[in-house]
Amino acid sequence: MHSRFGAFAACVVIAAASASAATVGSALPSLRAARAGRGSALRVLSRGDDDNKHTDPDAYVPQGGATQTGSKFMTCEQMRMSLRGGAPSGGDPMKIVFVSAEIAPWSITGGLGAVCDGLPRALAKAGHRVMSIAPRYDQYFDAWDTEFTAEVPLGEGTTTVRFFHAYKKGVDRVFVDHPLFLERVWGLSKQKLYGPKWGQDYADNQLRFSMFCQAALAATEGLQLGGSAYGQDVTFVANDWHAALVPMYVKQQKNEGNWLAAKSAVLLHNLVFQGRFPYDAKAAERLHLSPELVETMKVKQTLKVGKQSKQVKGLKSKEEIANPAMPCLNFMMGAIKSADVALTVSPRYAKEVSQTPEKGAELEELLTTKGIKGILNGVEDIVRPDNAELGLKATYDAETLDKKVEGKMAMQKALNMTVDASIPMFVFMGRLDAQKGVDVMFESIDKALKGGLNAQFITMGSGIEELEEVAAELEDKYPGNFKAVLSFKGQEKYRTYAAADFAMMPSRYEPCGLVQMEGMRFGTLPIVAPTGGLADTVTDMKTGLVMENEVDQDGLEEKDVEMLAKSIQRAATLFKDKETYKTMQVEAMAAADSYSWANSAKQYVEVFSSL
Repeated sequence: MHSRFGAFAACVVIAAASASAATVGSALPSLRAARAGRGSALRVLSRGDDDNKHTDPDAYVPQGGATQTGSKFMTCEQMRMSLRGGAPSGGDPMKIVFVSAEIAPWSITGGLGAVCDGLPRALAKAGHRVMSIAPRYDQYFDAWDTEFTAEVPLGEGTTTVRFFHAYKKGVDRVFVDHPLFLERVWGLSKQKLYGPKWGQDYADNQLRFSMFCQAALAATEGLQLGGSAYGQDVTFVANDWHAALVPMYVKQQKNEGNWLAAKSAVLLHNLVFQGRFPYDAKAAERLHLSPELVETMKVKQTLKVGKQSKQVKGLKSKEEIANPAMPCLNFMMGAIKSADVALTVSPRYAKEVSQTPEKGAELEELLTTKGIKGILNGVEDIVRPDNAELGLKATYDAETLDKKVEGKMAMQKALNMTVDASIPMFVFMGRLDAQKGVDVMFESIDKALKGGLNAQFITMGSGIEELEEVAAELEDKYPGNFKAVLSFKGQEKYRTYAAADFAMMPSRYEPCGLVQMEGMRFGTLPIVAPTGGLADTVTDMKTGLVMENEVDQDGLEEKDVEMLAKSIQRAATLFKDKETYKTMQVEAMAAADSYSWANSAKQYVEVFSSL
């Protein structure tokens, strides 16, 4: 068991010393071949040993902040609060518990993990006591065994869970240790948190995440951290369906006279994933919920949201797969009904999921009745092109944008592309799947290059095989103009932002989006569909390019290919107008400065304080 800070017997003077980070090399990483049989198209952009870096928090993003100097006086209580949860602030500090299936950098498949990294740290910095609870999928080198165990329900029986703990940047990071998480994958879990591959779930997800939610309550009430447990006077933030039973368990406890001071919020990161499971007559017994609460999430729906089409190369099939409605349990529905408040990750997405059937995914009427508030996600303060810790080829700011070209030419050289600053460089960064509009994007790139456009395109990220195959074909077809990078680590992402001229995000839906905001910080103009958080953050011809319409939700349509191809051509023309392009870069960088976790945290505090 590792040592923790105890109570102090006397008041002390704290001197805040400047932290010095290790110097990061600026050389671009070399490329090494990816999986066999993929040719040269799918590659890995990495430095060092992938497996060792996977569980290294520093491999995700430097979690630094503004350097502080000088000294200040604190009372003993302020001292303890500072050590346990950030700097003192006005008003009474709250105890906030994030329950999530992902916490970056330990576990991450997308935006969920990133939010549950940055937002808790911002709340802790504002003076609140904050804990996150996630499964222990792997043996994290910086999380220690607390030796605290709890007996929690699992199916029709019980099981013992153990808790590991790390204290990072003012946040208690707690991990639920159980073989159903730790022993599910041979080797590192990486992207296999919910199933063996994208789109395929583990058969026991319903029960193991039910167990996880009950373990979260046990840790909150009983795990001693810094001399005391969080207890029952807390605000739970249940993130997505994996944690959706938390508000239901809290409500059940209140009905029994317990947890009366607790509050709960459900935070929706992507409503397509609702936790729909076939109804079972023994559901109340297996989930350890009252029959009345089980009824609140019982509904006749399809198990998968939306139309399901046969997956073929390029996602071009119009053949639908049977997806019949049946009695099922919808975890997210139960959470929305039981929680004190429903939240999501951007104002525009809040409107979409409550007002449109396409985005509401059969929960729009419930969300209209309940009400839902959207709070835009933030960007880390240290994600900016003048930060030497990001390992950029050359640092720059809005007044020295001419230096941005150095990173671009280094990237061109590293990827064996023509080294020419006058050629516009477009990048896509993220999962290769239908939600991101990648099928439309690949068709549009092919159309643009076939039409003679002299431009360079780089995709960074892996995804479904049917789209990885198209990426390989495009590189074979346009070896000087298209490169696909299968995977990458933290700093490669920022070098790519610094190198690229445009960032493409033709998403069918995008609850918030991070790439457009981070890209704007680097003066890389986003090309986006007018949906969700993309519409909240990008203004056409001021901070980026916005497509005329949203992309069709159900499949690949020629009109969408034409629309994105037109936007690519518009961007290439804009790039030649250096004065206008630079003006937009400066505006984008200024706008992105306001997309911070500190601003997001203030809005969350306002909501939690009103409960």
